Amino acid sequence: MELVYTGSVKDLYKDGNKLVFKYSNRYSIFDWGEMPDEIPHKGEALASMAASFFEHLAKKGIPSHFVGTVNPNTIEVKAVKVLRPHFIEGQYDYSMYQDRPTEALVPLEVIFRKHLGQGNSLEGRLKKNPAYLADLGLKEVPSGATTFDPALVEFSTKLETSDRYLTKKEIADMNIVSEGEQKALRAQTQEIVVELEKLFQSFGVKLWDGKVEYAFGKKKADGDRELLLVDSIGPDELRLTYEGLPLSKEFLRQLYGNTSWSDAVKKSKELAAERKTQDWKSICKDELKEVPKKLSAQQIEVSALLYQALANEVASVVGRKKPFAEEMTLKRWHEKAQEILGN
Repeated sequence: MELVYTGSVKDLYKDGNKLVFKYSNRYSIFDWGEMPDEIPHKGEALASMAASFFEHLAKKGIPSHFVGTVNPNTIEVKAVKVLRPHFIEGQYDYSMYQDRPTEALVPLEVIFRKHLGQGNSLEGRLKKNPAYLADLGLKEVPSGATTFDPALVEFSTKLETSDRYLTKKEIADMNIVSEGEQKALRAQTQEIVVELEKLFQSFGVKLWDGKVEYAFGKKKADGDRELLLVDSIGPDELRLTYEGLPLSKEFLRQLYGNTSWSDAVKKSKELAAERKTQDWKSICKDELKEVPKKLSAQQIEVSALLYQALANEVASVVGRKKPFAEEMTLKRWHEKAQEILGN
């Protein structure tokens, strides 16, 4: 196998016309990339959950690039092309999508929201840009107590150094997807949300929001392209809670949330936007002199338990063998997480 990409969380290998995702114990928050320490067994947990979710959704009629499990921390998927937009004179050029490529990654993240909660980004963004309300089909700015049924769906960029939310007109102007394909992205995401919400509710977990990614498949009779669910589904892509505590990457964000480094990340992104540069990370490291510190041994232990317990629960519900010992449960994680978060 040939290593084709090393990410902050997983490594991609090419094996003929397939890709192999090897999940590591690395983690990333705030778009930083690889953090200074690792979470034991995280890779095995993510691989198990990805397989569980893809297999479960396939049974519900939602196609994906998933082929099968290779070993405890590795899955095999169908390969798709990644066409990266060029950064020219302060903006990204997506002209390579005008030819309507197939078997290629859709350069958009699709974000869904079921529940907002306090401190959500949507409320503040809508207050700054009320015109975006109509784009989302909303009549008023929602509050932290708002629940959406069906889920609210937004789009953001995928292949840029910092994600930015997009209106329907901006997506149309980028000429990435047709109007029909944009509607299909929304509809298929709604189907996924319904199935995931039912799955998590079965063992007491609340699904708040998340993101999914797609690839263009073959062209259909109407000229639009099929959509395949790609990348991964798990606690790094979803915001979940269990008995009031964050059961996702949000847990890791909270561990770093009140640090000088997290403040510097926000400031450096603002400075990068003002300067029209992509390299906010260098501003954070070189100008603001801030890098993330390692987690404590106790924080690492509880973080590892989060991933293992959730992988066990998901596998059990979809009929797969639990990947970790029986004592790795959400109840046990909750008890230990309360101590760390001071709840």
